[in-house]
Amino acid sequence: MQGIWAMLGLFVGAAAAAVLSLVVETFVRGGAFRPRRCPHCHADPGPAAYVPLLRHSRAGACRACRRTAGTPDLWLDVLAILGTALVWALRPGPALPLDLLVLWLGLAVAAIDLRRRVIPNRLLLVAAVLGLLALLPLGRSAYVAGLAGAVLLLAIGLLIAWVGRGGFGLGDVKYLGALGLLLGWQRGIATLFLAVLLGGLYAAWLLLTRRATGRDAFAFGPFIALGSVAVVVLGAGLAR
Repeated sequence: MQGIWAMLGLFVGAAAAAVLSLVVETFVRGGAFRPRRCPHCHADPGPAAYVPLLRHSRAGACRACRRTAGTPDLWLDVLAILGTALVWALRPGPALPLDLLVLWLGLAVAAIDLRRRVIPNRLLLVAAVLGLLALLPLGRSAYVAGLAGAVLLLAIGLLIAWVGRGGFGLGDVKYLGALGLLLGWQRGIATLFLAVLLGGLYAAWLLLTRRATGRDAFAFGPFIALGSVAVVVLGAGLAR
């Protein structure tokens, strides 16, 4: 039975990877959905271009020019499949849809923010609506914790943005608010702590290696996403 459950997790992860790649491409193009095209000859690459992992290999090459038609985000496919399978195995129960939503939202935000330096409002809005639905089986206390988390993390995010004056964008603030709703205030605070810690270490490394100066900014969304995924996977002892 456990083997079947694990295989189902991998299947869900593969489906999530396929959807996430389309979501990321749509928002990277500015929010307009179009059928996938070969990046080399711009022809219809065929159905293999929509299959996670396969689209990055020769087996998924464009049927017109025979060049690999996949996007460069191989890491997105890998992390979506393995991350889903991991959360699926470690976090079974009524909160599983909510935890998977946090994972998938984090992957999408990280991929889009790295490529466009923006966190789309529509993506966060859809995640918030889905989160409200996923909170239904968890009862009234989960809703209270989620609303408290959203308000608290929005307030803290706005404070950080005001103090930082440009180093922390409004997209990051709204992303924190969405995560507060999905995770609750305790796990939301833990996410913010990890994000600031990891982002601070990365900034220190950039400064020490002279890859950036104190005036340079970098995408902070991926660090918030990493913190949220770490809390989902490792923070079983934290109340929602």
